[in-house]
Amino acid sequence: MVEQDNNGILSIRESLVPKVRKENFMELLTKKLHPNCNIFLMSDIHEGTTTQSKTSLELVKDMVLSSKNNYVMIGGDLAEAITIDDKRYDIETVDSRASLPLLQYQNIVKYLKPLKNRIITILLGNHDYKLMKYGNFVKDYVCNELGVPYGTYTVKLAALDKKGKITYKIFFTHGARSISSTADDPIRRESNMLLQLKRRLQHKAGDCEVMAMGHTHRLLVSKPLPTLYLVDDGDQIIEEYTRPMSDRYIPPDHRFYANTGSFLKLYQRGVSGYAERFGYDPTELGFCIIEIRDQKVYDVKKVVL
Repeated sequence: MVEQDNNGILSIRESLVPKVRKENFMELLTKKLHPNCNIFLMSDIHEGTTTQSKTSLELVKDMVLSSKNNYVMIGGDLAEAITIDDKRYDIETVDSRASLPLLQYQNIVKYLKPLKNRIITILLGNHDYKLMKYGNFVKDYVCNELGVPYGTYTVKLAALDKKGKITYKIFFTHGARSISSTADDPIRRESNMLLQLKRRLQHKAGDCEVMAMGHTHRLLVSKPLPTLYLVDDGDQIIEEYTRPMSDRYIPPDHRFYANTGSFLKLYQRGVSGYAERFGYDPTELGFCIIEIRDQKVYDVKKVVL
């Protein structure tokens, strides 16, 4: 509502001016990180099924431990966590060494223990959430045993420099629903999936240079694509590119988007897992690496195992 004050100047009632709303439905973390480091984004480990690629997991561990400036963010679905009353349960693919969910999470703790000082956070996945009626195995057992922060289902990480100043932010969620395309051309198929990934994440946060999710088992990376435009200085035509003007808001086209892959194989000789029975297409096994150079996000790469 517009009002007129004693001086005849139009003003707007303060009560009608939109105020900043504070939402608190995710975990917000801050951490001082080395100015030149690598942040591994890995997800969907699925401990407890014979279709898990254990050799790939061991390769990741070796890669993380190869440098003291490597860190890890884990995006959930640590365990297969499928109980006998679940329609996906298949006794043929149950790992005999970890037939019960508790044993699966115990194995995960053993696997992650050498990495515990590198782990920034661990998220809850939909497989983990299925067991919530029995307790939060990720928060109260895995994170507690390893002494690492629990990231809930979605986390925003603010990386700090030595003086405690925020240098960049990362948005990471376990994710939901599938990402796929029925296009007949492989280039168009990948473009369609990258666009879906971007649309899925771009409105979830406006101040993150990297936005990532797991869940779909897809291994995808979409990189920033600044737009070329023309200006003049009164004398010459000059080419410039769009760029972020503020740390408060990073335009969607200037962010990295990642779908972080998985460690679950589609086929295994002699048995048929639920992914095969549901008709899923094969996906690349692997994870993503965020390369940080001079306290800035330099690149995001996918690593196929």
